[in-house]
Amino acid sequence: MLAFERRMGFRYLFSKRKGSFFSLTTLISIGGVASGVTALIVVLSVMNGFGKDLQDKILGFKSHIVMEAKDFSPFKYSPIFLKDLKALDPNIIDVTPSLSSEMMIRHGSDLTGVLFKGMDPPLQGIKRGKEAPPPILLGRELAQSIGAYEGDVVEVISPIETTGPLGVIPKMRSYYVANLFMTGLYEYDTKLITVSLRDAQDFLEVPHRIDAIEIKVSDIYKTGIVIQKIKSLPEARSLLIRDWRGLNKNLFHALKLEKIAMFVILLLMVLVAALNIVTTVTRMVMTKRKEISILKAMGANRNQILHIFLFQGMVIGSVGLLTGLLSGYAICLFLGRFELIRLPDIYYNTSVPVQMQASYFVVIGLASFLITGLCSFFPAWKASRLHPLHGIRYLT
Repeated sequence: MLAFERRMGFRYLFSKRKGSFFSLTTLISIGGVASGVTALIVVLSVMNGFGKDLQDKILGFKSHIVMEAKDFSPFKYSPIFLKDLKALDPNIIDVTPSLSSEMMIRHGSDLTGVLFKGMDPPLQGIKRGKEAPPPILLGRELAQSIGAYEGDVVEVISPIETTGPLGVIPKMRSYYVANLFMTGLYEYDTKLITVSLRDAQDFLEVPHRIDAIEIKVSDIYKTGIVIQKIKSLPEARSLLIRDWRGLNKNLFHALKLEKIAMFVILLLMVLVAALNIVTTVTRMVMTKRKEISILKAMGANRNQILHIFLFQGMVIGSVGLLTGLLSGYAICLFLGRFELIRLPDIYYNTSVPVQMQASYFVVIGLASFLITGLCSFFPAWKASRLHPLHGIRYLT
């Protein structure tokens, strides 16, 4: 676009005559684009913050790589194999065998379903008396729901049946609550109970067997490389190996779809707001018909007229876009620093998590700029098609 078109575009925008840059329709157009861009930045940053917070909690508590039997049944393992796994890659920081099953826990008259999990080393360092029942760890939310505290005795009821004096009854075992934990994940804090691996094997009657080997790595984005090395071990070829992406595929896929859907919905808001630019530029074309005719009579071609009014629409859209980007950035900073919105206890956060990404600003900026450009093109094209005689005819 040449200096002539830019100069004429600015002259029309800042004209003090009727239809100036500061007209009501122009301000509405700028405000509409700005509000749509602001909403996009804030909503996507908040959704990204919640997703990142959830991912950190899941990966902070759950393992990054899990090895299981292909039929998910308990299998035998050897301590030598565990040592080989840990020495396989410097990225591996922990290898833990585990055994789990769905059971029920009872304390007094309260009874609820739980996930019973045996693993080492969560109970190392907890002293156990000769006559005391084995220790158990409960999620804090679970303990509150059944009214159990540290030092209390609870009963775990297994689906495995045993024969007693009164016939066949479910197998039960008493445990004392050694400690309470909080993972930050409501699903686990209300359902998970943990004992030592040996106690779990004894209770489930599967000695020297486990149903999973859980591996944690220092870099979660290099799990694919670690898995390839694990598959090279002969003992691992019969096992199903999945990383955190595969284990939580549905959850992360749902979060991604939600962000895409929200982006499209809010981008439609920007589109509706940008349609005001069509009204603004069309109104400006109608008030500048005489000027357009004079410019054409003086030798201005259609492309120059199109560029003049296209430039006006792009300036209006760019002002709204820049205002929206700055407002969205400021609001996100404000939300991240001050607890304006207090979340329910289920989220384990006191304030809304916000995580801004430069890619969001770039994509939102480009998409909004393209929309405003398209909305500005039609009235600018109509202005370029105006016949000079139509405006000069009514000159006085």
